[in-house]
Amino acid sequence: MARFRGRYNFSIDQKGRINIPSKFRKILSPAAEETFVISRGPDNCLWAYPKDEWEKYEDKLEIMPMDSEVNKFQRTMQDTVSDTTLDRQGRISLTPHQMKVAGINKDVSIIGRGSYLEIWDKAKFEEYTGNGENYDTVCYRSLNPRIGPAS
Repeated sequence: MARFRGRYNFSIDQKGRINIPSKFRKILSPAAEETFVISRGPDNCLWAYPKDEWEKYEDKLEIMPMDSEVNKFQRTMQDTVSDTTLDRQGRISLTPHQMKVAGINKDVSIIGRGSYLEIWDKAKFEEYTGNGENYDTVCYRSLNPRIGPAS
């Protein structure tokens, strides 16, 4: 499976449509049917999964043990889920509710995360990545115990 990688910045139009980079559109599998499933993600972003990848994720959600925390997570996430198919210009549409949840106004950053995309308000993403601990500290603490350095 091809992977989504990199960051791209776009403006959202008045109808809530944003461009999906051609590099990302080209690697969609035929099983995705040119459709992304958009949902709320952590840290005030949205997730955009190709339809076929979302269905795999949804299968995992369905077998999670039921308790109040899992129910709250699933209900809160499902509250924002929608399918959106690429239009002729390679755009997808966000709902007003999704834009409100993610605080998206005008400019967005689309971040490739392997099997899915994250959609951020550009200013919020720059604030998120520019504040807090420096990258080296977070990198060493996150990677070394799990997978070690890239080689």
